[in-house]
Amino acid sequence: MFVVVGLFRLCVALFAIVGTRDIWRDGNVEGLVYFTNLTGFLVVAVFTWAGVASLLRRRQPPAWAKGVVTLAASITGLVAWLVLAPEAADAPTVFLGLTDGQIEHRAVPLAVVADFLLFDAHRRMRLRDAGLWMLFPVLYFGFVLLRGWLSPGSEYPYGFVDLDALGWGGLGLNLVVYGGAFYVLGLVIVGLDRALPTLFTPNRRLVAE
Repeated sequence: MFVVVGLFRLCVALFAIVGTRDIWRDGNVEGLVYFTNLTGFLVVAVFTWAGVASLLRRRQPPAWAKGVVTLAASITGLVAWLVLAPEAADAPTVFLGLTDGQIEHRAVPLAVVADFLLFDAHRRMRLRDAGLWMLFPVLYFGFVLLRGWLSPGSEYPYGFVDLDALGWGGLGLNLVVYGGAFYVLGLVIVGLDRALPTLFTPNRRLVAE
């Protein structure tokens, strides 16, 4: 079972590597302004660690690391599904018959959530963790606004954080609404962790709190 879990996690990391290739392979640093790509790099780091740890029977990433990557991937998938315009119907396939949008907005988020539900050791998270995980989206929003201030005329990555179009009032409202929704999503993740049984049970010494 350790081998299956480890290979699954490394496959998730591979999909995230493919999804972020424009940045690390082609040097498109502008892509770092997108939450999706930052989440992709977070997935690569945490899931490579978790995958190798599973294969070698070493200590797993701590609960806070798996929590923040699960929240970020869930945000990515839900925002793409509910808010963003759909991917062009003629988008080219890039890996295993999937398009970039399908990899970044569907396959990776779903796989990250599935790993949390099926393979993580549960009952490690606390309610306060949901607030700590929010540092990632909060820092991201701060980065986007700082970039817009320092580089006037730069395009904002998402319409719901476009200060030029929304003004401070509209932007503030969006930050409250989206921030509140993301925090509730974090609480849902904590609730699931507290309620779910651990289906895959690694040795206790391999699990970091």
